[in-house]
Amino acid sequence: MPPGDLADACSRPRRGRPRDATIDDRVLRAAVDELAGHGVGGFSVNSVAARAGVAKRGIYARWATRDALVLAALGTLAAGLVPPRTGSLREDLLRLAPQVDAVFTEPRMSILARCVAELSRYPDLYAAFRRESVDRCAAAVQDAFHDARLRGETRPDLDTDLAASAFLGALLTRQAFGRQAFGRPRGSADDAAARGDAVAGDDAAAPDGMTGLGGVANWEAAANWEAAADREGAADREGAAVPTPYHRRLVEFALAAARGSDAAAQVSG
Repeated sequence: MPPGDLADACSRPRRGRPRDATIDDRVLRAAVDELAGHGVGGFSVNSVAARAGVAKRGIYARWATRDALVLAALGTLAAGLVPPRTGSLREDLLRLAPQVDAVFTEPRMSILARCVAELSRYPDLYAAFRRESVDRCAAAVQDAFHDARLRGETRPDLDTDLAASAFLGALLTRQAFGRQAFGRPRGSADDAAARGDAVAGDDAAAPDGMTGLGGVANWEAAANWEAAADREGAADREGAAVPTPYHRRLVEFALAAARGSDAAAQVSG
């Protein structure tokens, strides 16, 4: 199936009775659990139906193909960013940073990383995921810089693609490597408190050498917990996302760099 058709299959409205949103939620939650346990290659619609307590035909009435369901499940783990367009680059970035950071947490990040590593074997699915989740999220950040340039908030020759990549890269790098660099081991109580995690402690064993589960011993149970927490709070995520002190420092640095002044060095110092 071409990538465009695959994405359409996820969102195309269907005729008949209105969908039961609770079934959609249960199926997507079960699909994330299935990805956590078996990855893309071992993903089974039969298993998802059993997990969700839904007939398989009910799943196919909502997602026409297995790949469409996989793509929809992966989409719930991605940031789902939209340009805030507050009229201020500072406010736009302060809204975007916590939403991006939410993706770079465990076990959410490891589920995505595992699945993305497999997607090279599924080129159509990978292309659709890149377009619908990765590229759209990056574009939301780039749009914030682009709009600011049009308003005259930045220097006129600002490379908005590079600015967005640097902003996203700083968040990803800190989550991937920065806990040790900033003096806090992964899984520490301070680390969990800074992220607002419900669980803290030593890293528990995880498959394929994945760590950062915050003391949750069972990988699939941790995935269930994270997926449920994410989706139950999805409606409130944008309003509830609160910038941390690091987010505020990063935003000030990004603003200074975008304006082309020496203020970036002063912020970092």
